[in-house]
Amino acid sequence: MKQLAVFAAIVAALTTFQAPAQNPALKAKVLAAPADATRQTVLIGRALINNDMIIMFELEPAKPMWMQMGGKWMEHAVGPGQQFHVEVKPIDPVSKTRISNADVKFEATNKSNGKTISADLHPMWGGSGLHYAVNDALAGDGVYEARITVAPPTFARDTRNKGLWMKPAQGSFHFKLVGGKLVEVTEPGDELARRK
Repeated sequence: MKQLAVFAAIVAALTTFQAPAQNPALKAKVLAAPADATRQTVLIGRALINNDMIIMFELEPAKPMWMQMGGKWMEHAVGPGQQFHVEVKPIDPVSKTRISNADVKFEATNKSNGKTISADLHPMWGGSGLHYAVNDALAGDGVYEARITVAPPTFARDTRNKGLWMKPAQGSFHFKLVGGKLVEVTEPGDELARRK
């Protein structure tokens, strides 16, 4: 009888186990306590891409943005259901400065319900400095695999830096929402940890 109870516990554990991330290169970091990104900024992850760009990805509360639309500056209000401010910071790991003049795209698939969302991120200045952002509702609770693509920036480069950021950089991230709160984020890789 005792063996049957142990076997039942093992079967239950195996059937409820879910791999932390669909991408085997991504490792999930379970947060000590659920984090509410509708109330505070939460770091989803940092990734070193092509050894010359760090892509930092955060979620925080949605906020109105002051933007130029149709040649006029106006406040762009938070839309219905937009709870999160998706914020991406492409960073040069050598100078530690943010990379401007880039086209940044965000795509996330909720592996739990199969829904995918995508958006072009707007260049923005805010309390954390230069970043790229968009307000979004995401696609409900579940395990997400996100991909952020930073196209080559359009600014001129010193001849010593002519090879930097000439190809699109793409970073992959994992996060999990339960009850609208983050319970898992992406564990930084060893290569990035060594560069700090």
